[in-house]
Amino acid sequence: MRLPSRLTSIDGAPVGARSRILSLGAIARGSMTPEEEQRIEPAGDRLREAHFFIHELESYYHEADPFRWHLNAFLKALKEVPDLIATGLQNRTGFPAWYRAERSPVSQDPLIRLLADHRDLVVHRGMLLPRSKGVLGLAEGAGIKLGLGIPIDPLTDSDDAMRSYLASVQERGDFLGIITIDDEDSLPCIQRRWSLGEFGDADIVDLAASAWSKVAALMNSVVRYLEGPDLTVDLSCRHHFDGVRVRVYNRADLRAGKIAGFRLR
Repeated sequence: MRLPSRLTSIDGAPVGARSRILSLGAIARGSMTPEEEQRIEPAGDRLREAHFFIHELESYYHEADPFRWHLNAFLKALKEVPDLIATGLQNRTGFPAWYRAERSPVSQDPLIRLLADHRDLVVHRGMLLPRSKGVLGLAEGAGIKLGLGIPIDPLTDSDDAMRSYLASVQERGDFLGIITIDDEDSLPCIQRRWSLGEFGDADIVDLAASAWSKVAALMNSVVRYLEGPDLTVDLSCRHHFDGVRVRVYNRADLRAGKIAGFRLR
């Protein structure tokens, strides 16, 4: 049994096509019944939804509003998975007591609890504003060659940080030397990092992936309890660190006042 490891395909079907968490072939190899599969299918669907939003967080990492909105959606989807499992199998003899014990360590996990609290904040009381900071500098090869740490407002895009630097160049000159320098091997860049204060400098997308893996492991335990085949719940489909967090700019464009960042890869 396999959850999708790529957004381009879910169980071999294009994204957007309906896909069940279990295949009929998988059922035939275990003792899980089609009815049991149907009852946990909503939880599996929500788990796939949360997986989708992890990749959306990567895609919109440098665009503040879409990043925050997709984070909200991820928090909502992930929190609903354990409840959907409980609801779907509440009438199965022996399951509620087993599930309470199995679910408890996940529910009490500090990261899961924090994300659940943030989800409740978003749904009931207000907006979530993660911490945001960055490095303005030069990217070369696989990473940053040099840079200056800067705050980046969580309500502004990374391009706005570069725009602010261009404005300062008009007054004080290119004190970092990232625009006026002639260097074909490097590119001006912004390296951004989103975080939650309670977990220090840990990147939010890394935290989201860790939380997803813990909830997916709970889902796998449920499937094992039902004597179904194991799920594959890895996130090997995630993008490379620098490809997500580093946004680079064409030097000639910046000299002309054009700001159009793009990924290293």
